Amino acid sequence: MATVLIVEDEDVLRETLSSFLTRRGHDVIAAASGYEALEVGLDASPDVLVADWMLKNHIHGLHVSAVFRALHPRLNTILITGFPSRDLLEESDRHGIARLLEKPFDLADLDEAVSSALAQTGDPVDLGPTIAAVALSSEGDIQFASERARQIFAAAGLPEQPERFAEVVASDATEQLEGAESDWVAIRSRGPVAAEWWMRARRRAGRAGWLVVLCPREEEGRRSDARMRILLDERGGTLKRTLVDRGPVVVIERDGVVRRLLVAQIERAGALCYPSDDLKSALRLLAAEPRVRSVIIDFLLAGPDMASWIEQIRVDRPDVHVVATGGTGSESELLAKGVTSVLRKPWRINDLIDALDH
Repeated sequence: MATVLIVEDEDVLRETLSSFLTRRGHDVIAAASGYEALEVGLDASPDVLVADWMLKNHIHGLHVSAVFRALHPRLNTILITGFPSRDLLEESDRHGIARLLEKPFDLADLDEAVSSALAQTGDPVDLGPTIAAVALSSEGDIQFASERARQIFAAAGLPEQPERFAEVVASDATEQLEGAESDWVAIRSRGPVAAEWWMRARRRAGRAGWLVVLCPREEEGRRSDARMRILLDERGGTLKRTLVDRGPVVVIERDGVVRRLLVAQIERAGALCYPSDDLKSALRLLAAEPRVRSVIIDFLLAGPDMASWIEQIRVDRPDVHVVATGGTGSESELLAKGVTSVLRKPWRINDLIDALDH
């Protein structure tokens, strides 16, 4: 059968899915969060990833899938969600998701989805350059090397699968790893080519050893790749200025282009973002994600019901920070409707950060 990695933060559902797929003959690895999945699943080389879209701890299911696909390009992902939307369907397509399962679903649906994912052939959807990652024991033994890592080893004249990290780098491996904990460091390979790489490292959570990311010198611009940052557990944004409050944000916006832009910029500023194009689904997102402290509402979508929308949002979340985009009239009139701050269109990234950190 196959190795299946399950990422689900609801304990009962995670245990149910794990037990079922184990009975179906699969080797199952289970994790309660995205970061836990990166630790337990990294060296397991899963064949199928089953991930919930909405997860705790700063990354959601699409992020987990993107990172694993950067390490294992032929991995297929099944995304499960209680919040289906047009945006999520489009994002799933862009991320090469094999199947989207809407909660509640039958176990037979999961069984069929896993079988279908395993049967998929052909080239995977191109999600961008893959990542050269290496997992090391505390003694420096190489426990896992991604496909891209093996490629750059070979390009440097090294064996594709060296046994120890000391065989890879030209200088003291331990000293280099400790230096790479706080920032990227320049290193040279030990092979005949003496390739130049950038290296970043972190100690692995819950176990002895290191996770190392290598980046060829000519690709140094990739050091800000969001997938690398997630893998390295760098939880800040990729912008020079990031949000002070990095709790998740819910966006209620009618224009799909603007909605996707808001999501992208908010995540670049360091926070998770959940999009919606109507109040009903936004209220469900708020009920499911207690960490949300900010909601962005499109004035044109809410229209004359703006004050009513804010009142409904604050029934269960009285302290939520409401940012309104667009709108006409004086700011005092808009604030009188219950808005915390106003973001006028067209806005710039600093305007967005100012509004959310107001």
